Amino acid sequence: MKSFTILSVVALYLTSKVNAACWSDKLGYPCCSANNKVVYYTDADGKWGVENNNWCGIQSDCWSEAIGYPCCTTTNVVAFKDADGSWGIENNDWCGIVGNVTPNPPVTANPQPTTTNPQPTTTNPEPPAPTNDVIDCSGKTLKSNTNLNIGGRKVIVQFPSNFGSKPAPLLINYHPIMGSAQQWAGGSQTARAALADGAVVAFMDGAQGPMGQAWNVGPCCTDADDVKFTRDFIKEITEKACIDPKRIYAAGFSMGGGFSNYAGCFLSDVIAAAAPSAFDLAKEITSAGKCKPTRPFPILNFRGTADNVVMYNGGLSQVVPGKPITFLGAKGNFAEWAKMNGCTGTPKTNTPGNGCELYENCEGGAQVGLCTIQGGGHGEGNGQMGWNFLKQFSL
Repeated sequence: MKSFTILSVVALYLTSKVNAACWSDKLGYPCCSANNKVVYYTDADGKWGVENNNWCGIQSDCWSEAIGYPCCTTTNVVAFKDADGSWGIENNDWCGIVGNVTPNPPVTANPQPTTTNPQPTTTNPEPPAPTNDVIDCSGKTLKSNTNLNIGGRKVIVQFPSNFGSKPAPLLINYHPIMGSAQQWAGGSQTARAALADGAVVAFMDGAQGPMGQAWNVGPCCTDADDVKFTRDFIKEITEKACIDPKRIYAAGFSMGGGFSNYAGCFLSDVIAAAAPSAFDLAKEITSAGKCKPTRPFPILNFRGTADNVVMYNGGLSQVVPGKPITFLGAKGNFAEWAKMNGCTGTPKTNTPGNGCELYENCEGGAQVGLCTIQGGGHGEGNGQMGWNFLKQFSL
């Protein structure tokens, strides 16, 4: 084709608007081949290259935009691969990973194409090689609400309405003493917030103790190995459902809050962060040096100043027959987590909400917070705030 033919259609390009997989098709020109990224001209329609002595449209490197996701801007760590491409995670959402390509700057005058195919000055680098962090969800068929049996105990698993083929975060939500998975499945604000945000939520049955179903938090309130129970559940659910193992979180109320604190001591290698309500670590555990997280552990506790079950100021409780426990108190628990996480400076006030204090300068990017509810009793904290805190963190 003569060069004047190309030049005669430039004005047409300047006024055309197209949105298609190959956007230049509707203007009568093909898209450039995948490795041709040399930009000869830029207009309102897009970037133009030249092949076979003719114009071609240069497709965006951001392949994931066509299916509703942005491309990654700060990471090239592959978290998941499917038929569309390699996926990373930014801002707690999926993003498409592309090779870093620096195109030539556009020219300001009408170009004169050469008689041979131009060669790009840079080529797309090879995509990141799969790592051990890549999540393979092939063959994982569990996608709807179900009950699992783990060591003779029931676990209720609820899936979000938009659950698909990409790995989802998981919230393990522990019930209060004398409660059950069934009872707590209908009562947790934190669970509702997580489900609405696309997380899978699990409600586990505690073992039988002197006061009904409960959790083992050291000196109280059953003799069951709930650390192993939790690990066994995580192993099974990640084998059956498309769960992101780096985004597993713990929450709970009352004794469930106790075990989600306790999880930071003994499950920090598999649980990314916790948001407990209305319970502390036991002094019997911390004074004996038994709480040993394997890494800095992000945690946000919610406590009411008028709690008459787990006193805000802590102290000895003998409510459960034969299993006395000494609570650290809200401030003592806060200080203990700050110390274990190597937090420095003073906590930021009214962060992440009114009445909260948050250490932001902790080792490994962890944060430690306490939200105090003035006049609040024995109840679950702000579920939305708790979930928003949790989902910031990953292993």
